[in-house]
Amino acid sequence: MQRDNFDFDGLLTQIKRSYTPFRKVIQNSWKRSSDYGIKTDEFSASQLLDQNRAAEKIAKYRDELDKFDFIFDELNQIMENIAAAFLIADEEGYILSVKNHLEDFLDIRTGDNWSEFHKGTSAVGLTLFTKKPAHVIGNEHFKNNLTELNSAAYPILNKDSELLGVVGAFSPAEINIDLLKLIIHIIGLTLTEKTPIDTLISKQKIKSSPKIGSRVRYDFSSIVTESEKMYKAIEVAKIAARNDSTVMLVGSSGTGKEMFAQAIHNYNYRRNRPFVAINVGAVPKDLVESEFFGYEDGAFTGAIKGGKPGKFELANGGTIFLDEIGEMSLSAQQNLLRVIQEKEVTRIGGTRALPIDVRIITATKKNLLKEVEKGNFREDLYYRLNVITIPLPELKERKEDIKLLTENFIKKHCHKFGIPSKKLHSNTLEYLINYDWPGNVRELENMLEGVITFAMDEEIIKPKHLPKEIRKKSTKKTDEAGPMSLEEMEKKAVINALKKSGQNLTKAAEILGITRATLYNKIDKYQIKIGE
Repeated sequence: MQRDNFDFDGLLTQIKRSYTPFRKVIQNSWKRSSDYGIKTDEFSASQLLDQNRAAEKIAKYRDELDKFDFIFDELNQIMENIAAAFLIADEEGYILSVKNHLEDFLDIRTGDNWSEFHKGTSAVGLTLFTKKPAHVIGNEHFKNNLTELNSAAYPILNKDSELLGVVGAFSPAEINIDLLKLIIHIIGLTLTEKTPIDTLISKQKIKSSPKIGSRVRYDFSSIVTESEKMYKAIEVAKIAARNDSTVMLVGSSGTGKEMFAQAIHNYNYRRNRPFVAINVGAVPKDLVESEFFGYEDGAFTGAIKGGKPGKFELANGGTIFLDEIGEMSLSAQQNLLRVIQEKEVTRIGGTRALPIDVRIITATKKNLLKEVEKGNFREDLYYRLNVITIPLPELKERKEDIKLLTENFIKKHCHKFGIPSKKLHSNTLEYLINYDWPGNVRELENMLEGVITFAMDEEIIKPKHLPKEIRKKSTKKTDEAGPMSLEEMEKKAVINALKKSGQNLTKAAEILGITRATLYNKIDKYQIKIGE
């Protein structure tokens, strides 16, 4: 392989990378990144613009930013289902706008600098340096936290071929790089007016393909648990996934309802078809029906020319996930019932019934039977939707999962930030176990992401790094019991469950969320005498 005059093997040793890039453009970029002092396994602090400079740049690039936003507004139904982070940056590499559909995997924000000088090799950095379209595949990225992604970028040039900025995208490595290049190329041409926006919109050159662009990223293996209650929920969900029966997921916010919905979809024969999710509670009540069923041209003031398909049309052949179904208005409930019964939709302002074939999964944190009694939810619709019910336990009901989840989230977010994973102090874990987590798993993950952000230079996450609220609400229990090991806490939980159940092993196992056999093993392990 042809090399430049520098010692590339020595560079690989120095930057602690075993992968050898074959493309010369990538080798040269790695050399520059190393010379800039970029570390492959260390966090790169965000070089955020101050408010005054940000305002100046945004004003300077107002036309390009308006076009960028317009493209995503017009193609929202398509672009929102593409698992990628799209961005537009100025000639220095400062991001002026970002549409990030990879929040869980990539920390990228407006005002941050993604030039090679700050972030190392990526398509954005390459295009800024070469003024040419670029793509970088997986391990070709310089920093370790980007090696599971692909990136593509296209230069924005003025009439004198001077660089104004770049439009770029990052996506999971499993998404075809040619698709990503095509999308960015089309957006780039549109921003530079080589392809008129109305031509792009009318022809819709970017086609939605759930096989390569859907944001369905969870399956049953994604569910991290050692809890008997969760195992039971997974078992029921797998059975439900074998056919097209309507499923209702019941649980508090943050218990993983959408994760289960995606897992059911991925376990079903429809896995390669669309998965469309909509949070009913987040849609204004006067827009619910147009969002669900779509509308024809001129159906109402402000309607997009040519009309717009609804979520049911977009999900045709696949799965639609209706989150917070209990927030739906009675009029929309009536129309939904008709869709379920007739298996067809009619757009608002239209007369033609469109046949649909969708699998429906709903979710709610409300007791819908009580809502039926109050007159807030249709009884006939309730029984149509409630064919298979899967209750999801709150985190306080599965505290044996807290250690496992915490370690998983620490690893995930350290990888996202490009830093070595951190250890958890035993006293820190005790605080986490003693807290009730009203926001469930989502609250735990969000809290840990914040803790990692403020403990970047620490190897161990200690109690002092935790929010005061968690330390305060856990202190009383912790102080009373004194520092305990996990085994001591588990033994105490078993003893308390036996006391609460009146020494009834079946009831005690239910309280703990484990089987009788597992309870017997723990009683034997800790040499607990019945009646202790």
